[in-house]
Amino acid sequence: MAPPPRKPSNTAPVLLVIGVHREELAFGQAVAADIDPARVAVLAIPEGLSGRRPHPDQSFHYDTLHRALYLQLLPHMIGRHRLLIDLHTGLDQFGPRADLICADAALRTCLGAAIAARRGIAAHDVRLIALGGDGTGALHARTVIPRQVWDNPAFRYVGLELYLPAHADGEPAARALARDLICVAADCAEAGLLAASPERAS
Repeated sequence: MAPPPRKPSNTAPVLLVIGVHREELAFGQAVAADIDPARVAVLAIPEGLSGRRPHPDQSFHYDTLHRALYLQLLPHMIGRHRLLIDLHTGLDQFGPRADLICADAALRTCLGAAIAARRGIAAHDVRLIALGGDGTGALHARTVIPRQVWDNPAFRYVGLELYLPAHADGEPAARALARDLICVAADCAEAGLLAASPERAS
């Protein structure tokens, strides 16, 4: 099993998790380097899981480790932070682009308005995707992440999938887009939208 995550150094409104998939850790560290720690605490997974799809005979073991790793995030969140941002990367030859994946409709609305108002973000490069089955919006996603993490009454969850361009010289723009979107999410968290319930999801 992957070792437990290292505790973040503060209780900022937002917690950014990097390195759930170990191949993505270096990008996450580069993104986190220039983020204000008073607004966004960073939780790095020292030895995350592989992002590669497991063979069929390894799926059960992989899924078990994946679920256990995410459930370890709950003690870091409950009573400490109002928003969890889970950073991942993919590839897109036309990147950088991004998906923001979230179950909370009000938070998606806040994110959409903030993105539209923020200079430096091309709105057509960012998709807002509903997580779960709330029945709203054109785009929906399912996830193997435990529901206690993405639909918890004590905090909100945003999956940030940052699609890197195929050419390496586009990575600075990808890091900048990731930072801008994290700042947008922090703005929503600080706006009082994410008042958390002290109760924990079952």
